Amino acid sequence: MKETMMLYDLKNKGNIEKTHIIRSLFGYTDKSNHGGYTYNRDGLLSKFKHEKIDKSVIVVNRKDEARVKNILKKFGLNPMVIRLPEKRH
Repeated sequence: MKETMMLYDLKNKGNIEKTHIIRSLFGYTDKSNHGGYTYNRDGLLSKFKHEKIDKSVIVVNRKDEARVKNILKKFGLNPMVIRLPEKRH
């Protein structure tokens, strides 16, 4: 399977903006009524098969590369794209 590694930088973002971006991308667990109810909120990347390698590194299928790159650019991020070689079995 052809994969692409994307690296993005959150250094120039404030804490509130970083939290908003990460939650929007990966989703989060929302608790209401003092923890009485729990809701899993999906992120934008939940539609795509992805793997979070490190804080700001994700690996996606190459066919989804353009869509994920556009999502990152909407948040003002300029991702570095590295195309990984195919895995040999």
